[in-house]
Amino acid sequence: MIDWREQEVRNETSSREINEWIDDANQHSGLPADPFVCECSDASCLSTIALTHLEYEGVRAHATYFAIATDHETPDLDAMVSEQPGFSIVLKLPGMPARVASASDPRRTTQHPRGNGEG
Repeated sequence: MIDWREQEVRNETSSREINEWIDDANQHSGLPADPFVCECSDASCLSTIALTHLEYEGVRAHATYFAIATDHETPDLDAMVSEQPGFSIVLKLPGMPARVASASDPRRTTQHPRGNGEG
């Protein structure tokens, strides 16, 4: 059985996947960027956050970084990296949180490119 901390990290990685789709759509639409979803551990969170493409890429450059709404961090899983107007960047703590985040990073070269329907 998955413990609550692992389930919460999996919630965050699901939000990260959604944001990858949003970022891809934003890059190809030519329209103003859609807001990203909060990548916090609360599966029922409906908050959105506004990041520029460069800010988003800064977060995605690290497999264990997540962009969350202000004050949505989970101290058992996260360490604060920085606070920006309207959002924060957190780092998954060493151990299981960082392992799950790294293993599910959609930008890992060992995984299939996003959007091809393979898994």
